[in-house]
Amino acid sequence: MTLLRFRVAAAAACLLTVNVFAQVPDLSDVTIVTTPLGDGMYMLEATGDVAGNIAVSAGEDGILIVDDQFAGLTDQILDALREVSSGQLRYIINTHHHDDHSDGNASLVSQTGATIIAHDNARQRLSSKPAGHWPTITTSAGLSIHFNGQKITAFAVPGGHTDNDIIVFFEPAGVVHMGDLFNSARTSFPLAHLAAGGNALRILDNIERILPMIPWDAQVIAGHGPLSDRAGLVDLRDMLAFTIDFVERRKKSGRSLGEIQAEGFPAEYDEWAGYITADAWTEMIYASLP
Repeated sequence: MTLLRFRVAAAAACLLTVNVFAQVPDLSDVTIVTTPLGDGMYMLEATGDVAGNIAVSAGEDGILIVDDQFAGLTDQILDALREVSSGQLRYIINTHHHDDHSDGNASLVSQTGATIIAHDNARQRLSSKPAGHWPTITTSAGLSIHFNGQKITAFAVPGGHTDNDIIVFFEPAGVVHMGDLFNSARTSFPLAHLAAGGNALRILDNIERILPMIPWDAQVIAGHGPLSDRAGLVDLRDMLAFTIDFVERRKKSGRSLGEIQAEGFPAEYDEWAGYITADAWTEMIYASLP
């Protein structure tokens, strides 16, 4: 229930300027689960989906991770990393600035000396925190790191979930970390955090832009939810296209947000309702439309 309240509050904040993402849920019973992906790659999950999934590259060059959850989970994350490698944590890539993906920055940097990489706008949005949280390498487009035999590309796709979204490709491992552009396994409608530069229409635009880059045999790490694949992204794309068109047609015909919410999406979309409900997703689309 604590997690549910946190996620619902986060959803409610999408149209507000108040940053409830600074609220930390109860982490006392949370553990970190490690899933091997091959080629020195792993996915770390916090039980209960209490924080964003982490991608790990471990090898002769050391360790690189994508996202780092809450600071209260840092010790468990370091323990999980020691289980897979004796190497030093050298790089942290933030997919965006939300606390459940970046709050561990300062605690990990203080213990390991790792370098934080993120979008230019992520540094700006993290600037209200102590300097240890700030990315020291930033980009507005993208950059590549050649590490552990992988070409690791941080590819900027801002404007969907937030104004500082990055997805990360690992080649030739065939692993992609999508950040919060993607909740896998129909666990929830997505969150367009409008107060942080997000836009529901841009989520669809970015998924359509990304899909041709991802092979069918890729392992896709979602911001939240189980390990997925390209088919999961196609499923998301199809849902986005339908629901956005559904709301857009009705808004253009003069119907109010309340009227569209009262009608609701067809029943086949009921299973998408999670911490982002159908009404909340409808409102995000409605507010994102010109």
